[in-house]
Amino acid sequence: MSKSNEMIRVAAQKGYSFTKEGKIINPKGKIIKGTVIKSKASSYKKFGINYKGMSRPILVHRFIAYKMWGELALESECIIHLNRNSLDNRPTNIAIGDYRYIYNETKKSKSNLI
Repeated sequence: MSKSNEMIRVAAQKGYSFTKEGKIINPKGKIIKGTVIKSKASSYKKFGINYKGMSRPILVHRFIAYKMWGELALESECIIHLNRNSLDNRPTNIAIGDYRYIYNETKKSKSNLI
């Protein structure tokens, strides 16, 4: 099991949840600000939880997918932002997918530019 998936499970067990706007709520009911990390092509929101004396990062979109679909989300190839905005973590914008879907969507958007 990957460390990332383990942390997602731990956060869910500790009582973290999310709003319909895609914000993370801690077990005390407070919205967590979190941070943004940048990858090659996108930026993603993350939040941290304390576990075994250390702060561990969790990607918001992956956590929301886990809360919606359980283990199926962790077993999927990837979690997709339907509107292609990787900072939009509303549950209605999150889906389980595969890399072929992302490839086809990227190909479609590039052909629309020509």
